[in-house]
Amino acid sequence: MEEFSFEALGTKWCITIDGEVLNPKSKEVLLDLVKVFEKRFSRFQEGSESTQFRDAAPGSYSVSPELEKLLVRAKILSRLTGGQYNPAIGKLLEHAGYDQNYSLKEKTESDSPTLATWDIENGALSLSGAVVLDFGGIGKGLCIDEVAVLLRREGYQYFLVEAGGDMYGTTKKDGKAWKVALEWPGQPDKAFGVVEIHNSAVAVSDSFKRRWGAWHHVLDPKNQKPVVDILACAATATTAFDADSVTSGLFLASENQFSQIGEQFNAQFVVFEKKGTLKVSSSWKGELF
Repeated sequence: MEEFSFEALGTKWCITIDGEVLNPKSKEVLLDLVKVFEKRFSRFQEGSESTQFRDAAPGSYSVSPELEKLLVRAKILSRLTGGQYNPAIGKLLEHAGYDQNYSLKEKTESDSPTLATWDIENGALSLSGAVVLDFGGIGKGLCIDEVAVLLRREGYQYFLVEAGGDMYGTTKKDGKAWKVALEWPGQPDKAFGVVEIHNSAVAVSDSFKRRWGAWHHVLDPKNQKPVVDILACAATATTAFDADSVTSGLFLASENQFSQIGEQFNAQFVVFEKKGTLKVSSSWKGELF
C-alpha cells in the first residue's frame, strides 16, 4: 500500500493506493490537476475566478461552467439555510484577517464590508456590486472528486483520497471498506466515532483548526461574526462534493433545517452543538463512542 502526500488548497493531501504503485507520470498529472484547481478557484490566489469580481460594478457576468457548478451548489445551500450559506463572504473573511497573506489580524482601518447580493442563472452571475467569492466549504470536496476521477482514468482501482480530513475512497483491494476515525472537536488525539468508506465519502468541519483571536473561518453572514452554536459537523455521502456541502450547510443552519440538508444530498450526518448536545441523522451508519 503506497501513500503519496503533498500540500495544496491550504491543507495536507494524502493519496493511498492499495495493491499498486502510483507511477511518476500519474503523480505529475495529479499534482497538475490540483494546482490548476487551486489557481482557478482559491480566493487566496489573486486573479483566480473567485477574486475576478473584487472590483466589479453591478451587472451580469458570464462565468465558466466549472465556476457555475460551484455557484449553483452554493445557491442550493443558500436556499436550504435561509440565506446563511453565502460564498460572497470572501471580503468579510479578509477583513477579519483570513486574507491572502494569512495575516490573521482583524482590519481596523475601515468598517466591515457590505456583502453584495448575487444570483446565478444559465451561466450568468448577477451581482449588486464587488465581491470576493469563497468556496472553502465546498471547493475542496469537488477537487477530491476530480482527483478520484483522474485516478480511475489512470487505471487505479483501489484508493483513498484525503485532504484535510475530507475523504473519498473506493474499497480496498480485498473488497473491505476503509475505516476512518472521526476526530473529537478540538481534541485531535480523541475520536468520537468510526465510519466506513466504501465507494463513498466523508467530510468533517470544525471551528478549531482555523482560529485566531476571537475569530474562526465559519462566519455568520448576517451578524458578520463567527458561528458559535455549532462546534463541528461530520457527514457521509456518495461524493466528497456532497459530503462537504452537507457539513458546510449544517454549520450555518438551524436545527429544523438539518434533515432537509441531509435529504437533499442523500447524506448522513452528526452535528456537535456548543450546548453539549449531539444531533445525529436517523440514517447514520457509523459507530459513535
